[in-house]
Amino acid sequence: MREGYSARRSGRHSGRSDERMKKGLENSPLDIPENNLTQGTHSLHPVNSLSGMEEGGLTMEEAGQMRVSLRQLEYLAVNMPPRDMDVLRDIEARRYMATGQICRLRFGTAGTPGSARRIANRVTNRLKEHGLLVSLNRRVGGVRGGSGDNIWSLTPAGYKLLHLDEEGLPRKLNFEPSQRFAEHTLAVTELDVQLRGIEGVEVKEVQFEPACWRDYGQNRLKPDYYAFTAVGRFEDHWFFEIDLATEKPQKVTAKCKQYQDYYYSGGELRRIGIFPRVVWVTPDEKRRETIRRHIREDRALTAKKLFFVIVPGELEHMVRTGEMPL
Repeated sequence: MREGYSARRSGRHSGRSDERMKKGLENSPLDIPENNLTQGTHSLHPVNSLSGMEEGGLTMEEAGQMRVSLRQLEYLAVNMPPRDMDVLRDIEARRYMATGQICRLRFGTAGTPGSARRIANRVTNRLKEHGLLVSLNRRVGGVRGGSGDNIWSLTPAGYKLLHLDEEGLPRKLNFEPSQRFAEHTLAVTELDVQLRGIEGVEVKEVQFEPACWRDYGQNRLKPDYYAFTAVGRFEDHWFFEIDLATEKPQKVTAKCKQYQDYYYSGGELRRIGIFPRVVWVTPDEKRRETIRRHIREDRALTAKKLFFVIVPGELEHMVRTGEMPL
C-alpha cells in the first residue's frame, strides 16, 4: 500500500487477483451530425452549458404520459436486440446519457467513428419511437459526445420494460431536470465512460448514486460515484466527487470533513478492509490548485492524504499508478 490511508494493495492480502439476433425493430436514423470519436482528453465538465431547445419531439412530461401496453412491452422484451436492452440498462444506471457517451460506451469498436455514430443514432431513435426513451428539451455542449448531442432518459415504459418480472416497483416520474443537475449527472457519466475506456484497466465494480451512498451512525455520506479498479495485480477503490466550480472552496472542504468522519467511523474498513481514495475532479488547473490549497490549509482536516484533486486529463495516470499527478 502506498503512503496514505487508502486504496492500493498488492499480493494475496489485497483481494486482487492476477487473472483478470436479431436486427429487427428498424427505423430511420436521427438527423444528427456525426462526431469524431478519436481518442484524446476531453473535459468531464460541460463547457458551453445546456442551451437551445430541441426541435420537435416530446417533453419529459409528455413522454411520461405515453402509454405502451403490457403486451407491447412483453413483445419487445422477447424480440428487442440485446444491445438495445443494454443501452436501456446503461441509461437507467446513469439517469442521463448523451448520444456520444452511448456511442463510446457501446459502439466504439463498431468500424469507423462515423459508422459507430450512425449505429448509436439508429438505436436511440428506435428506442425513442418505441416509447422507451425521451430526449431532454435541451442539448449539451462540452461533454465529449458532441456539441449537438441529444440527452437521453428512460420513459416510464422503458423503466417498466427492464423490470417486467418485478412487483411493487415505485412509479418512475419524468421531469425536466435543472441545468446544474443535468450537467453534473452528465459529468459523472462522462467520468464513468472515460474510466471504462482506459486500456489495461479492469473496472471490477462501479456504483452510481444512490448505491454509492454510505450511512454511518445518524449520518449519510453521498459520493457522486464509486469505482473498484484493477491494473495487473493491483486493486484500487475510489470515491469520486465532480466539482463544476459552482461552489465555494469552503463547501468542498466541508464535504472532505464528511469523508474524514466516515473514515474514522471505520465503516468502509469493515466493509472492504481499506478506505477508498477520495478524488475531486475539477474543470481546470486553476480550480484544482485552489481546492488543493484549501484542503492543505484546513487544520480540521487531519487525514489530508485521503484526498486527491485532479483535472480530467490526469484520470488515466492516477488510475494506472494509484498516485496523484504532481
